[in-house]
Amino acid sequence: MGLSLSLLSKLGIPGVSSMYTDQIYDRFFKEKNIKEFQEFHTAFIDLCKSFNDVMPGKHFGAPTIEKVEDFYERWKKITDEKERREQLITFVKDEVKEYKTDDNAVIMAGLIVPAAAVMVKNTAQNVLPVKQFKLHLVPNFVFVPTITMLALAGVQLVQVSKKSRS
Repeated sequence: MGLSLSLLSKLGIPGVSSMYTDQIYDRFFKEKNIKEFQEFHTAFIDLCKSFNDVMPGKHFGAPTIEKVEDFYERWKKITDEKERREQLITFVKDEVKEYKTDDNAVIMAGLIVPAAAVMVKNTAQNVLPVKQFKLHLVPNFVFVPTITMLALAGVQLVQVSKKSRS
C-alpha cells in the first residue's frame, strides 16, 4: 500500500502526499492545542521520535532547540490553520535531517575485526593477565561473531555520537 501511494505522489496525483502531511500536523500539533513553547517542543520531539520508530534503519535528528524556538515564535503568530500547517511541514523538511553513517568505516570494521578477534584470542592464551579469562574455552564460532557484532555496534554508536555533536 505504501509503495503504491508513494508512486502516486511521485506521479503528481494531488492530495496523496498532502494526506500524510495533514495527518502528521493533526496528530502531533492540532489535536494538542499548543499554547506554549514547551508543548510545541515536546510535540516536535515526539514527531522526530515517531519518524525514527516508523523507519527502521534510518535515524532522523531534530534541529537545535534554538532553531525550534525561533520557528515557534514565527509559527504562533500565524492565525490561518492552513498556513501554519504549510510552514510546519516546510520547517520539518528543511531542518529534520537523516543521519548518514560512513559505510566505509562499517565495511572496514566488518573485514578487519574477525581476523583480529582470532589473533587476539590465540595470543591471549600466552598473556598472563588475559589468560585468567580462559578465552580458549569459548569456541571460535561463538567468539568471532560476538566480537564482530560488538565492534560494528561500536562503530555505529561512534558515528551517531559524532553526528549529534555537530
